[in-house]
Amino acid sequence: MNFNAKRLPVLRPEKAAFPLTLRHLYPLSTLSFQEKSDVLLGANPPSFPDCETMILLGLDASTPKGSVALLKDRQVIAESVGSSTFSDQLLVLVDEVLGKLDRGLEEVDGFCVTTGPGSFTGLRIGVSLIKGLVLATEKPFWAINTLEAYANLVEPVSQPICPILDARKKEVYTAKFKYTNDKLVRETPDHAVSPQELCDLTQEPTVFLGGGVEPYGDFLPSQLGNKFIDQAPVKNQTVAASAAQLAFNRFQASPCFDLDALTVHYVRKSEAELNSNILN
Repeated sequence: MNFNAKRLPVLRPEKAAFPLTLRHLYPLSTLSFQEKSDVLLGANPPSFPDCETMILLGLDASTPKGSVALLKDRQVIAESVGSSTFSDQLLVLVDEVLGKLDRGLEEVDGFCVTTGPGSFTGLRIGVSLIKGLVLATEKPFWAINTLEAYANLVEPVSQPICPILDARKKEVYTAKFKYTNDKLVRETPDHAVSPQELCDLTQEPTVFLGGGVEPYGDFLPSQLGNKFIDQAPVKNQTVAASAAQLAFNRFQASPCFDLDALTVHYVRKSEAELNSNILN
């Protein structure tokens, strides 16, 4: 497709007459995300501050209660938890944390978002919101796995860490992580399993956390005995803040400007996709 950059009303922060806020998110043309990124960012993406001064906005909409956090130099300076992951609620949370900055969105150097597994609807809303913010501000983003963000909430321990999220249909989303030299390392891929399968896979004392623990709070301890650990030292912060800290760790290696690369990690097919397959 041939297109001209002049067709796009690019709003650049340094030329704005007043601080950028969520009001400046605007619909663009029907260009693909990659084409929009090419127009907005050019062949050479803009540079951004070093890790020590960078301000990141993190967003998690993978669970029933979304969260938004603002971090500077890896430290949480603001965070907020909502009652739902509906788009209007998330916008309120974003505005709340941006209120801690003198110039609002203009001061943010990058974004991160949890991309799943988790609530299908929440994930789509969260990813769409971050795409809008990236397009409006021309800043990079980091995509963070939801289960890894949960595992990162646990302080370094010797036992494996198994975050679990309620996947409904009597299943949980889970993966196993472990700290090696104080660095969180993934040991298994994400998968959806029944609580019984999860117990069968657990062969040693393991730290469990996440929204999937409560629905099976009686079953898991009864089946696992002393292999079930739910009292481990955890960071007093939101999942969004944990995701942002992981993004800081990947600051130099994986900043991304390609919005086509920002996709949702579902693990299993949605109900609509399953019904479509049956009909076809």
